[in-house]
Amino acid sequence: MESWPSAALVRVPYVDVLVDAPVVGLEDHQVREVEWAVPIWAEGAQVRVGAAAWVIESAGRRIVVDPAQAADDILRAGPDAAVHQEGFAAALANAGFPRDSIDTVIASHIDGIGMIAWRDEDDGWSPFFPNADVLISRREYDAIVDDGDYRPQGADALVALHGHGVVTTIDDHYAVTPEVTIRFTGGHSPGHQVVDVSSTDLDATLIGHLALSPLHCVIDDFDGHTDSVVAARVVRELRDSGRLLVGPLWPAPGAARWGGREMRAETPGANASP
Repeated sequence: MESWPSAALVRVPYVDVLVDAPVVGLEDHQVREVEWAVPIWAEGAQVRVGAAAWVIESAGRRIVVDPAQAADDILRAGPDAAVHQEGFAAALANAGFPRDSIDTVIASHIDGIGMIAWRDEDDGWSPFFPNADVLISRREYDAIVDDGDYRPQGADALVALHGHGVVTTIDDHYAVTPEVTIRFTGGHSPGHQVVDVSSTDLDATLIGHLALSPLHCVIDDFDGHTDSVVAARVVRELRDSGRLLVGPLWPAPGAARWGGREMRAETPGANASP
């Protein structure tokens, strides 16, 4: 039996920026009232967010989770779209993860296509990671395709990728490797899932967009969920589990653990530099 080292989790950053509180569904006073928000997670009433890719190495697999989603208006639209995707590809390559070395992409849901798809000169979409299968909840895909009222940003790109034969829809619990599992939560979107990484040295959960910022781990009342009650419950359960929580939109270091009174920033592995 072939043996593998324990799973590794690495954040490859592209850009961290400050945004106004309403961008992440909060009000100014909610941000200011979280004493531990500054300086890592916020500045004044603005919230710090990041566009990044999380890479999991497990059992010989290279897996990317939610690369730069929810930033389509900035990174995937207009004349700068090509510049950003080239820059993102360069950041991955410089960190030791060239696009063609990735074999699996996990989309916790669709909220923009991010860097899951490559936009060509004719505004068509092809796989950003040419050798990777894209995994997404069957619930999410069916809601996008079958429900005329649910058409999130990035839906057309997802359908295009399905036409390329690279999209695999998965059930509510799916094992990518013995250390990496995907499970359905709902809450943020009809098919929202989280990714658990459990190995000898690492117990982490990549929480998708259930919490757009670590601040959401203590704030219930914010916009951006199809079912805020479910989202808040799941976030609290994950927070109180003691697991390392990883947010794809969280700024560097992109991960934190609940210390009983605050979310304490923590780096699960080398934070690669672009």
